[in-house]
Amino acid sequence: MVIVKLDNKLSLINMADLSIPLGIPSLELITQTIDKEGNIILTVQSMKAECTCYKCGKTATKRYGYAPIIRIRHLSILDTPSYIEIQPVRYKCDNCGKVTTESYDWCNQRSNTTEALDKYLSRMLINSTCTDVAKKEQLSYKTLLQAIDRQVGKKVDWRQYKDLKVIGIDEISNKKGHQEYYTIISVVCANNKVSVIAVLADRKKETVKAFLESIPLVLKKTVKTVCTDMYDGFVQSAIEVFGEKAVVIDRYHVSKLYRKPLDKLRIQEMQRLKKELSQEKYAELEGLMWILRKNHECLNEADKRKLKKLYIYSPKLKQAHNFALKLTHVFNTHGSRKSSIAKINRWISKVERSDLTCFNLFIVTLEKYKAGIANYFKNRKNSGFVEGLNNKIKVAKRRCYGFFKVESLFQRLFLDLCGYDAFKPTN
Repeated sequence: MVIVKLDNKLSLINMADLSIPLGIPSLELITQTIDKEGNIILTVQSMKAECTCYKCGKTATKRYGYAPIIRIRHLSILDTPSYIEIQPVRYKCDNCGKVTTESYDWCNQRSNTTEALDKYLSRMLINSTCTDVAKKEQLSYKTLLQAIDRQVGKKVDWRQYKDLKVIGIDEISNKKGHQEYYTIISVVCANNKVSVIAVLADRKKETVKAFLESIPLVLKKTVKTVCTDMYDGFVQSAIEVFGEKAVVIDRYHVSKLYRKPLDKLRIQEMQRLKKELSQEKYAELEGLMWILRKNHECLNEADKRKLKKLYIYSPKLKQAHNFALKLTHVFNTHGSRKSSIAKINRWISKVERSDLTCFNLFIVTLEKYKAGIANYFKNRKNSGFVEGLNNKIKVAKRRCYGFFKVESLFQRLFLDLCGYDAFKPTN
């Protein structure tokens, strides 16, 4: 007998060669019915002949009646909720005489959903929201959250990892306009997929250091590189746990720092030129922000002509832009750690001898974190995977209207990044 849908109504049709596959070998299907609410009820019985005594842990084989009938939500059939109905068998222990009700590997104790449904819901939640999935599957919001908690841990399971060669540390804003941050710690796995190993409630040095120290020793020894920005709490905690040689501040974060004063100078100079030049001449300089941010090799002839005009009107901006290009060239050149740092030192000396002051604060920062920046030239590791992850986190936050618990964010990131591999449908 099989259940099919005709004219949006469920009907039972006798079909000798077909049956509903439960996917649970330990159960035997007895009947298939439809209740008054239109739910599919699959009445089953257990094929087990024994259970483990809850008291002494010995095997119990003597049947001792039945427990009350229970109904557990299973995978939907034809978009219709289905339930497994079973009357658990009670056993009397052969050893201590205690009575034990049989437990099932297809359903967690005190759960109102099957293991198969829990995994399905986890897969459905990838790139979706709890509210959405709960409505589609005709489940309560609470039931869905309980299912996710059973399938996805709230903290990292270190058993999933064989090594942690490259670690990334970054922060994300918790609430827009508030100085509240979560710290995201991620790794690049063997298949080049990014995985999150921690979401921390703040970015304090002691919080970050405590987590890094909690990494199992066998995995801690595999860490070769820790990519981070120049936030002191991240840098110092990584140095104290893994040593100075492991900490890498990549070019992305460095370039952000020297492009910022260049952009500030551009705004100042454009404000000045707007007052001094005619409307026609000033209009010729529009769009320079993007031109100044491009690699010089990527500029077309029109961009070069516009840049040449700007240089005539603002020698100061020309000088600053040339300095920025030279530093970019240092990071683009595949030189040794020693030679690259020597080039950076010469760059600092030239800037300090010039009349420019816009790079002064950047140079102070550059000097402070020179060791971490130098490590970039040793192995060219960068935090590109961290920045890519940040975009996914922003999308998840918008989709779910923010997160109030770090545990919830960790679970959702795990599902979005690793869910398809972790919860593949089984044949």
